Amino acid sequence: MARLEIDDFKDLDEAFKRIAEMPDAVKDKALKAMADVAAPEIKSTGESMGVRDRESSTHILDSIKLSKPKTTASGGYMDINFSGNRTRNGITTRNDEIAYVNEYGRNDQDARPFIGTAMNKAADKIAEAGAKVLWDYIEKNF
Repeated sequence: MARLEIDDFKDLDEAFKRIAEMPDAVKDKALKAMADVAAPEIKSTGESMGVRDRESSTHILDSIKLSKPKTTASGGYMDINFSGNRTRNGITTRNDEIAYVNEYGRNDQDARPFIGTAMNKAADKIAEAGAKVLWDYIEKNF
């Protein structure tokens, strides 16, 4: 584990500056590690909550795709999307719309909040995956 010793506030300021200047590639790797934990949890939770449509040969839980990491001034993020669409009875619907209806429900369908439930359930594992990448960088560079 990395050890950070600070003798005065100048050292603390320098340590924070070095962390703030962490390369975007490291931040991207941490975001990817987190998404790699989150996506399977979303699929598994969706399965357990009955989100899978047995009548469809392609399904939203099989269409989970990760975007490229996006670094922002306050950190970054990575989208987890439901790519593609489904056609039923001549009506084509985007998979992300189907996921939305499952997550939040509608007048004739109860919500099955599989995404929020998965993210809450796996929050510690998701955070640990990102923290490991960041700590590995700190240990090698401090």
